[in-house]
Amino acid sequence: MSNNFIAFGDRLRQIRKEKGLSQEEFAKILGTSKQVLSRYETNQRAPKITIASEYAEKLGVTLDYMLGDTAEEATFYELCPETKDKPFYKIFMDIMQKMNLNIPEMARVANITDKQVRTIITRHLKDAPLPLALKLTDNLGIPLEVWTGDMIYTPAELSTEAREVALAYDRADTKSRNIARSALDLELIKVKEKSKLP
Repeated sequence: MSNNFIAFGDRLRQIRKEKGLSQEEFAKILGTSKQVLSRYETNQRAPKITIASEYAEKLGVTLDYMLGDTAEEATFYELCPETKDKPFYKIFMDIMQKMNLNIPEMARVANITDKQVRTIITRHLKDAPLPLALKLTDNLGIPLEVWTGDMIYTPAELSTEAREVALAYDRADTKSRNIARSALDLELIKVKEKSKLP
């Protein structure tokens, strides 16, 4: 996904000005206070992803539009009611399972810390802060709507070459596997020493 996002507050201010509304009038439409709206518009505060999604719905625009995504990416926005009420941490854990990643692997692939992964899971984070959702979207290549529960995550099909590489890895001996793992900066497989019989 593109990382060409504009700041949420800038888009919010743009929409308000296009409608010719004061901050007080606009805040009323969004169901928030003028003070909170002002902090969003000046980018002093970032909303949780579900709040951004709620605002988009109230304004009749897609979440992608509010975040400055391209028109092509906006076409991915579809409502999937079966995941709409799922909390962020459950979506996060489902994706870890579908990607077959443990906590350290998820931290490495998503480029976040081990502690952040554990915090999402153990604190049962219901909403993702917008900066975290954007980072996960960019680093994992998963549409933003997956994190809001508006789209079901479907793992990409493996290419023919990827399947061949996986099969070759499965057939390789431990030394060859460790060469490949070393190139990918993965933990090496420990070799068991043969016991010597008298």
